[in-house]
Amino acid sequence: MITDDMNADAMNSDAADRLRNWADDYVAGALSPTDREALERELQASDEARRFFVSYLELHAGLAWQFRGADCELPVASETGLGEMNPSETPPTSVAVSAPPPWSWRFSSTAAVVTAAMLAAVMVAWFGLREVPRDPAVNAEPVFAVVRETLRGSWSDGREVRVSESVGKGPWGIENGLVSLVTDDGVELLVEGPARAEWLGEQCLRLTSGSVVVRMPKGQSGFVVELPQMRVTDLGTEFGTSVATNGESRVQVFEGQVRAESLSVPGQKELQAGETLLCTADGTLMPEISNEARFVRRFPPRAPSDQLGGVLYSQSHVDAVRISPPAAPVVIDADLSEWNRENAFRSACLPPYDGSYFVEGIMMYDAQHLYIAAHVGDPEPMRNVVSDAMEFAGGSVIVRVSTDRKLGWPLKGTMTNANSKDPMKLPLPDSLSDRVVSLILSHDARTGEPRIRLQYGFNFRGNESPPSGWRGAFRKDADGRGYSLEYAIPWRLLQCENDPPRAGDVMAALWTVHWSDTDGRLCRGQLVEVTNPQARSKPGVTPATFFADGATWGRAVYLQSK
Repeated sequence: MITDDMNADAMNSDAADRLRNWADDYVAGALSPTDREALERELQASDEARRFFVSYLELHAGLAWQFRGADCELPVASETGLGEMNPSETPPTSVAVSAPPPWSWRFSSTAAVVTAAMLAAVMVAWFGLREVPRDPAVNAEPVFAVVRETLRGSWSDGREVRVSESVGKGPWGIENGLVSLVTDDGVELLVEGPARAEWLGEQCLRLTSGSVVVRMPKGQSGFVVELPQMRVTDLGTEFGTSVATNGESRVQVFEGQVRAESLSVPGQKELQAGETLLCTADGTLMPEISNEARFVRRFPPRAPSDQLGGVLYSQSHVDAVRISPPAAPVVIDADLSEWNRENAFRSACLPPYDGSYFVEGIMMYDAQHLYIAAHVGDPEPMRNVVSDAMEFAGGSVIVRVSTDRKLGWPLKGTMTNANSKDPMKLPLPDSLSDRVVSLILSHDARTGEPRIRLQYGFNFRGNESPPSGWRGAFRKDADGRGYSLEYAIPWRLLQCENDPPRAGDVMAALWTVHWSDTDGRLCRGQLVEVTNPQARSKPGVTPATFFADGATWGRAVYLQSK
């Protein structure tokens, strides 16, 4: 039994395997009454077990349904426990799910609706056994602001943000999404999660983390935002404030002007539209170049194609990554200044999050190594504390490549084919190839060290021993809202040491970026890029399953030296 005082690091492999097996049986509709009772006892006893179990379901269980077909029964947890729901039935109405695109039920249910409904119901069924703590300031008296609009917002205690909810005195937080708050005087605050704040009065907000844009009604002034080391007073304007994880804070003026003053170092400055001020962790005020992408200022227009699955998702537009030889020796230090950006690609989550959640990816190669570099926009960077083969969920970049030119492009392998038990559908070479490799790159916040995990084929076989010979480095952005990574992976680990890719080769690749929650444990969203436009446009094909379907991977084009 896993007890409350056991954290993720202490969860032994037997306990993790047991939870995964129960989750797999649950998805397959094969969880026995005895195992169900044991699972419920374990989830009641341990917060960590619940996090692990729900994370596994969220990120993996939907895939099992995706490949089982439309005629099977899909197990879903009911409010009274674990039940079953037929695909033709309607998911629980208590679960808020965005309208999916006009795909068949077979795919929309498995990719989003069923997974979301099942997860929400699991939380009700098990987490509901103990009262969930609520944000103390939500619906508290006196009321300082109410919710005017929300885009997939959730409070820090996990509840959905609802229009017309009130926020009173005391600390409160937005964990996900975008939330518009409006005061009695008409002041609008656009809060991007994750953020933590506290009302100090009708015209004064203390921001301890995250980002808030303040928009004043015409003719009004005087609103104050207190940051850890800086006080910002509105002088009739629209401005953005943010607090980074390194203790630095910023104010950027979009219209009008503000007065900024340090709380620990004598000095103040009035800022005009287009100006930005940085306040260091010790209270020093320094001018900084403005960046329009730093703050979300408007809600995106509502559209039927609103992103499926959550706030932080993308729509792929890159079909190939071009991999060139380096012009000089590569130093693995996460300083990407020597990289040639000519062949880099940039992809971002859907608006309004494209300025905060994005990736700039680059790849190079030589006779000994594959080199991977990325700059990732992330307001909660490098917080990953997850272990036991789930580290991708705490924030990661995953690069999947084929290094076998005989397989060509596009690949034909799939996860379903790799695990086929049907003698008439034997696994294809692509499905089991050791030269189809997933490189899971992450930063361990506990040790401060880079990590890599390799998986082979579409059955994702792991190494029996930790890989050796690779080099990696991470570096957090100066403003605390992103990070860079840089890796050198020897061809030996990609099973092609004697026949590595060479100029003129066109093989397959796929990039995936995961963002984590504030604790660095659970996945908040993903970006999927470098994809096959013909495959990704087919009905029923969803980005969440691209990693398991080789036909959706884009091209890796190996270039000659200049």
